Amino acid sequence: MKPSRMYRLRRVFLTRLGRTRQLMRMTSELIFSGRISLLYAMIARRLSRAREKTLPVEYIRPEAAPQLPYAHKSASDNRSTPVQLELGETPLVSIIIPCFNYGRFLRRAIDSILSQTLAEIEIIVVEGGSTDGETPGIVRSLDSPKTRVLIQRQPSLVGENRNAGIALARGKFICCLDADDTLEETYLEKAVYLLENHFYDIVSTGICLTGASTGTISVLETPDLRDMTRGNHITTCAVFRRELWEKTGGYFDTGKGKDHVAEDWDFWLRCVATGARVRNITGEYLFNYTVHDGGSLSSTDVRSVGLQRKAILARNQAVITPASLQQSRFQTRRRLVRTQVKESPALPVPSRGRSLLVVVPLMIVGGAEKLLSSVVRHLTAEGWSVTVVSTLQQSGLEDASSWFKDATKEVYSLPRFLREWEYASFLHYLIRSRRYDVTLLAGSRLFYELLPELTSSYPEMAVVDLLFNTVGHVHSHIEFQHYLTYALAENPEVISWYQKLGWRKDRIRLVESGVDVNTFNVERSPALVKELALNADEIVVGYSGRLSDEKAPDVFLELAAAFRGDASLQFVMTGGGPLQDYVEAKIKKMPVGSNFQFKGLVDSTRDYFSTYDIFVLPSRLDGRPIALLEALSSGCAVVASRVGGIPALVEGSGAAFLCTPAHTPDFISAVRSLTSDRAKLAAMKSAARNLATRAFSASQMGADYMAALEAAIEIKRANGLGKK
Repeated sequence: MKPSRMYRLRRVFLTRLGRTRQLMRMTSELIFSGRISLLYAMIARRLSRAREKTLPVEYIRPEAAPQLPYAHKSASDNRSTPVQLELGETPLVSIIIPCFNYGRFLRRAIDSILSQTLAEIEIIVVEGGSTDGETPGIVRSLDSPKTRVLIQRQPSLVGENRNAGIALARGKFICCLDADDTLEETYLEKAVYLLENHFYDIVSTGICLTGASTGTISVLETPDLRDMTRGNHITTCAVFRRELWEKTGGYFDTGKGKDHVAEDWDFWLRCVATGARVRNITGEYLFNYTVHDGGSLSSTDVRSVGLQRKAILARNQAVITPASLQQSRFQTRRRLVRTQVKESPALPVPSRGRSLLVVVPLMIVGGAEKLLSSVVRHLTAEGWSVTVVSTLQQSGLEDASSWFKDATKEVYSLPRFLREWEYASFLHYLIRSRRYDVTLLAGSRLFYELLPELTSSYPEMAVVDLLFNTVGHVHSHIEFQHYLTYALAENPEVISWYQKLGWRKDRIRLVESGVDVNTFNVERSPALVKELALNADEIVVGYSGRLSDEKAPDVFLELAAAFRGDASLQFVMTGGGPLQDYVEAKIKKMPVGSNFQFKGLVDSTRDYFSTYDIFVLPSRLDGRPIALLEALSSGCAVVASRVGGIPALVEGSGAAFLCTPAHTPDFISAVRSLTSDRAKLAAMKSAARNLATRAFSASQMGADYMAALEAAIEIKRANGLGKK
């Protein structure tokens, strides 16, 4: 079977597995939270769609953008005439913040908007006649970029305040955010992308609860009109086309307390009745909803959801017709994509330094992600604009996206907010909007397959491929070598492989991975010694790494079992990954007397490395693992496989024993040699730290990556095609 076909099958399997896990999680969440209406809608939707054929993708040119099929006009139009103000560039999104007695939260809400990856926005704060004595003063004294203030002269309900703000808005799209809530940094950009490039009319997202209560609330991905008659499946912070507000007459208030009916549910239902297409981002929760002790200002002593639903249906019965229900059902099934992704002034074009796109298959807890996140931190510190994209479903796997978010807010896991057929369009959008100088490709098969199209569309962008070893992604490298500008490796084995493949010496570079040695301690962590109940004279043998087949955690378990009954040794394992269930099952079957502790996935391994005397790395396959560098920096004697870039790193240093990969007897012999001769162990531990101090440098690694990327950019500029 060809590697490309294997990849596609794996990608389909992982995607379906992720969606199944998400469905099971949502089901249990909805049952326990009592949101039966949403659970019913999910089940009904799946049963009905099982009988429907998937509609083909419709490729639409920008000038042929679809119009809403209906244009119902509300009889009650309480809007004022929109005001166009001379405030410079026209924003793409206007964010309306009604503020009633919540002035103390307002700065937090505004900051979450100003930190969005979408640049062209405006903020309109509507002071709703607050009665707390402090909010009007806070609002009047606001001095914030891109922000205007509207003061209501008397207390007003939330719908009226939203309408007043929207009437002043200049944006093509509207987002309403309550003053005590916040948005995640990429939300507006993702919403606008779906609105502009897939022609949705309303986009919202799942809810993350904060404050007095925590948790998440999920939403249907594409609710239709019938769904909206059963419950509200669109969140308050949805981004929508301003024309919807104009056509439907805006928000409608009913009163307070038991007279209150959810004005947003009422508004969304009318919008969907006009034929509006709705898309909810269901793989992540980008709306942070604050839960207050005793409830929010509008949630106390209100009528039941059932009574609100009855009132909403009665008020909107004229627009809920068989024709509108059928049209809405059709609209949810359509798959639209813009054929030409236009450049928008609202998109963040780099204004300083270089720009880099990093594409990885996954952002999971592992050595490759730790290395790349370190490189990204170095580059952003040097003034580079960096975007990180992952392209494979990783639901149920450990998430390392926070490592990258520490350095850049432009971090996108495509499966969390897009469908597979939308991935290519989004990558085009990113490249057009950021105008990257170079892409660093680190194993994404999807991006490999798009290379012919992308290099043709963006001939000025260099593409650098990074391989960690000579298996796995090498098939993709060979298949798409013609479209690559430059190639990087972290060990000599891969450099030799590049040369055999025909790469010119000036188009390949060895960039050895490094760590900041001074941040690692060689003394045991007192807290961890206490947690593990270690004696001062015990030798600790450790494994910290990914629980996957290539890392051979099973060999470490067999090693620990072989030393059962030896009270002078303690075996400790940390890590997570696809083999965790297998590892935990095997641990339960370990023989009595095995001095073994499994700690699972830990927040930081640094205290563990400083506590280990011997670090075991029994990999079947590896490159130049970061865990090995961290162990050496912590003064651990090393027992590792003779594989990949490991021999070139430690051979001759006096710090390591090298064994046949994943061969348990070799590892038993090496560990026994060290534990039976403590003087030899002490000498190896000292040699390990000396090697790390002499050879490792995170800053040098970052500088070398930057130099390699600059070289690729210069090659591309000198030769537009970047041929070897």
